[in-house]
Amino acid sequence: MHMKSALLASDDVHTLAWMREALACLDIEVTEVSPADIRARLTGSNVELVVVDGGRSPEVLAGIVETSSAEGGDAKLLLVVEPEALDSLRLPVRVTSDFLVRGSSANELAARARALLWPGEEASAQEVIRVDELTLNLATYQAYISGVALEFTYLEYALFMFLVTHPNRVYSREVLLRRVWGSDYFGGSRTVDVHVRRVRSKLGPETSRRLETVRNVGYLWQS
Repeated sequence: MHMKSALLASDDVHTLAWMREALACLDIEVTEVSPADIRARLTGSNVELVVVDGGRSPEVLAGIVETSSAEGGDAKLLLVVEPEALDSLRLPVRVTSDFLVRGSSANELAARARALLWPGEEASAQEVIRVDELTLNLATYQAYISGVALEFTYLEYALFMFLVTHPNRVYSREVLLRRVWGSDYFGGSRTVDVHVRRVRSKLGPETSRRLETVRNVGYLWQS
């Protein structure tokens, strides 16, 4: 599985900043482009969402995304429009789309993006944890470093998730076995050490520094 990707298209730097900040809570890798570059960026790409500053005349930009979809693209469309455009607004029929009016909250933009990208199973902001270059999606059991997926086994992910969601507290090997492996696990506590080593190797040198060993006690995740 991979991180969702989105194009943010606007000629206004303040609008781009608002879009970017609104989507920062989601498990999305964003690229900012000028509206004039949408067609070129969509050609042959795997972009899954296009957030377009459509202004008062969004039809042309919406049509570009619709054409890309008709040619084999799979991008969803989220239009940001001026209130004056509502009377004549017609969403394209050949691409999954939605809109919101300029001046709406960042939370609304994020909610509409979630509904387009994860219909029926949207990941809420509380289910995505970001620490430096790390993104941990608790809803989909996915983790990324700088947008690159980490290939954890189930128990590696479960151990890592437990520590990250209980930061700045030391847990002994015995407690981790009970909380992650379950009360019916009868293996030795050193299996925790093995899984921690594997997790650290996959996190890389920078992020793995947060997963600390407390001598003669156990492990903690430093937030």
